[in-house]
Amino acid sequence: MILARYILREHVSPFIFGLSLIVFIFTMNLLFQMLGRIAGKGLPPMVILEYFSLNLAWIIALAVPMAVLIATLSAFGRLSGDGEITALRASGIPPTRLMKPVMVAVLFVTVGIGLFNNFILPKMNHRSKLLLSDISRKKPTINIDPGIFNFSIPKYVLKADEVDQETGRMRDISIFDSHEQGRTAMISSQSGRLKFEQSEEKVILSMYDGELHRPSMDEPDVYEITKFDSALFRITSPGMSLRRGASSYRGDRELSAGEMYQRIRELREKGTGKFDQRRIAAYLVEIHKKFSIPVACLVFVLLGTPLGVMAQKGGIGVAGAISLFFFTVYWALLVNGEDLARRQLIPPAMAMWTPNIILALVGFWLIGLAKRRTSLPAVGWIASAVSRLLRLDRTTKPDGSDHEGSNH
Repeated sequence: MILARYILREHVSPFIFGLSLIVFIFTMNLLFQMLGRIAGKGLPPMVILEYFSLNLAWIIALAVPMAVLIATLSAFGRLSGDGEITALRASGIPPTRLMKPVMVAVLFVTVGIGLFNNFILPKMNHRSKLLLSDISRKKPTINIDPGIFNFSIPKYVLKADEVDQETGRMRDISIFDSHEQGRTAMISSQSGRLKFEQSEEKVILSMYDGELHRPSMDEPDVYEITKFDSALFRITSPGMSLRRGASSYRGDRELSAGEMYQRIRELREKGTGKFDQRRIAAYLVEIHKKFSIPVACLVFVLLGTPLGVMAQKGGIGVAGAISLFFFTVYWALLVNGEDLARRQLIPPAMAMWTPNIILALVGFWLIGLAKRRTSLPAVGWIASAVSRLLRLDRTTKPDGSDHEGSNH
């Protein structure tokens, strides 16, 4: 029991660090993808925070298995590098026994992520889709730059020579108003102030010491000039507020496994054509994916334990590099399998579970290897070859001629 607690404690810090790092990388990638959609739209900070919080769901679903692999590699690598694995081997404790408490702990993580993927993730995906749709419909906010014509307000062109971005105060203002068909007006003033009334979706423009030029209603060739000390213009500008919509339709990634099975039954009962068969395949892919990704946590323990024991090196750097390799292989198998299954070239179950099976077999092979060896195969040969290459590089001139080093 003491040994089990000790091994589990070794996993906590690298797991938290690895999870935080992966979540940060995914979030930054999402931020750069979203910059073009949210820039200039004047979204409230809480709306932006809500969008990233909703997307945190799928990020966590992917980050946890990789964090498990990083933690396992880092913990057992540290134990091996400090000679503790050697001492435990001498005491008759094999690597497989060291893996048992980790497997039990990760089993709870697997169940938790499986429930999360089935019940919470679909709701988060649905809310995220609705919010993104609302954001895409929202028009950009009015951002007036000094001396530049602004076309943000439909049927109005606005220019101001001086602009205070914080207060909205402007000087030397010119407005071209074409909201009346065939009757364009020009408004100018020495000063003014612009603000947006979100509840009414109206631009409120207060202008001082100005003139209004527009064609006469009765005689289009005659211009009317109206001078004013102050004037208030309320311009309707729909779409500039964020309107929260609702939709009852949910895609395959917005449904639980039970809801997708219900849709599959309905499709099969009415008779399925080619389109319906593709929909069934898509539903089955998502059902299997909900549970195959959590089970990858257990598979990564099978991989990480012998790799950490035989690598004889700890640290997040080594663990992260090895984890990235295996997670890339896993993800490539998963994505390509999903594509083949959606095209109905292979069964969905095979597509989603094959990556786990392949890596689990590799893990079992490595476990068997770890029972007989204390280091990974060919590691010594590779290190020796790299060392020889480095020595050769140090004793060779750039032009290819050899030279002897000298001490000074």
